[in-house]
Amino acid sequence: MEISLGQALLISLAAYIGSSTWFVGVGYFTVYRPLIGGTIVGLILGDVTTGMQLGAAINAIYLGFISTGGSLPGDLIFAGYVGTALGMVAGLDAPTALSFVVPLGLLGSAIWFFRMTVDSLFVHWADAFARRGSTRGVAAMNLWPGQILLLLAYAIPTFIIVYYGSPALQLLLALVPAKAVEGLAMVGGMLPAVGIAMLLNYLAKWRLMPFFLLGFLVATYLDLPILVVGLLGLIVAVLHVQYTGLADRPSLPEETHSRERISPEQRRRVTRKDMLGAWFRWLTFSHSCYNYERMQGLGFAHSMIPIIRRLYDTKEEIASALTRHLVFFNTEPNVGSVVHGVTVAMEEERASGAEELTDEAINSVKSGLMGPLAGVGDSLTQGLITPIFMALGIGLAQQGNLAGPILYVVLESAAIIGISYFTWMEGYRWGKVAVERVLRAGLLQPLIEAASVLGLAVTGALAATTVHFTTKLVVTVGPQTVNLQTDVLDKILIGLLPLSLIVLLWQLLVRKRSPLTLIVIVFAMGLLGTWVGWLGWS
Repeated sequence: MEISLGQALLISLAAYIGSSTWFVGVGYFTVYRPLIGGTIVGLILGDVTTGMQLGAAINAIYLGFISTGGSLPGDLIFAGYVGTALGMVAGLDAPTALSFVVPLGLLGSAIWFFRMTVDSLFVHWADAFARRGSTRGVAAMNLWPGQILLLLAYAIPTFIIVYYGSPALQLLLALVPAKAVEGLAMVGGMLPAVGIAMLLNYLAKWRLMPFFLLGFLVATYLDLPILVVGLLGLIVAVLHVQYTGLADRPSLPEETHSRERISPEQRRRVTRKDMLGAWFRWLTFSHSCYNYERMQGLGFAHSMIPIIRRLYDTKEEIASALTRHLVFFNTEPNVGSVVHGVTVAMEEERASGAEELTDEAINSVKSGLMGPLAGVGDSLTQGLITPIFMALGIGLAQQGNLAGPILYVVLESAAIIGISYFTWMEGYRWGKVAVERVLRAGLLQPLIEAASVLGLAVTGALAATTVHFTTKLVVTVGPQTVNLQTDVLDKILIGLLPLSLIVLLWQLLVRKRSPLTLIVIVFAMGLLGTWVGWLGWS
């Protein structure tokens, strides 16, 4: 079988679409998977059954595939789309075709690191638009630069490999210097430190930093799931509020609360249309400009645009709202939609005059919720629902039954869209009631303190799992060889380098250094350190 120019172009476009955000928010769970990718390739090449069976065989390897926190165990686009195309062209059976999966996955992972790294730069363009109060500019930055980069990064290598065959694959892998790939991987591991430092700049006070360190140490030494760390953080937050006396503060008289002085005509409320528009933006574009620095931060701000437009009138208010939602944010996007619903409720109260709902208060609640919900969401969607439906689809596909991929797409899409919609709307309903009760009771200050403690504990755990920064320096002292990472640094504190990097970047932000400066520092440290052999996976 030979692949024509038109077929190679179609497969390249399909590979981009499979990795993009355009498939109504369910593309990661459907067209990204080799079962569906193989079926699409088979359709393009005129043999749906063979493509479907090859894709199913490849997908069986990745049945337990879970990508969390910006990590990528292996790229399923190159494994599924390119692996199926090469297997069909060569007339290989499924077991033989699987030999292409590992190098293809490695190539795709390198492209993933590159994309996540470069996307970090686009967030700063969005920052500039946010300072001017331009909702259109922020939306455009989330939609276009990252997707154009993604199109080029995936479509061009896919076309070259598919059209010119397996020799091109070996050539591409040979052309990429190993040091360059290792350096980008190191930079990618370090860049989340910038986003976490920015979050600390919003949340942290030196007196509360022990709670960040607590979350970091618990996640590092006990290897506890993020949900468990969140629950421990909640317990610690409650105890902190109780034993510092914040919980004993008397409630302010009803008439002193800003929300009670506002007439019904002055109150700001979002409409159902606003909620649906915001939810659809998050469902579809949460990962449109996914990046190592802020993760889903730009996607969060983009989703809030209909809410911000409804609640705020002046450029200054809009700019402030956009800026506070462009900070680091990362959670499982479907179950994690609860955070958005709660945030909308808080924004309503703030726009209606609740001055107590500061940027710190809103971002403390967001950071406190995102980690535990990520643990629950990943376990539910990627660890339970997807493998069950995928196993059903693979079983039917291996029998040559086209109902396998079709049934998988229908069931998976219904589950993901349903979960996302339900949690978004219910989060708003629960959040609205909770926020109103807190404001009426005068409990906001204890809540902010507790949310800050919880948020810092969860952020510490995220730092331990998302920031990767190690050295491979080896020092020879006489007859003894000392590995600086394992024999010295890890004996002092496991994770000492990532923790030090985060604190350094945070203090640079405190001293009014721009985030762009921090990115340049990280790039210089990662690339130069890897090139001279100081940094790397020891």
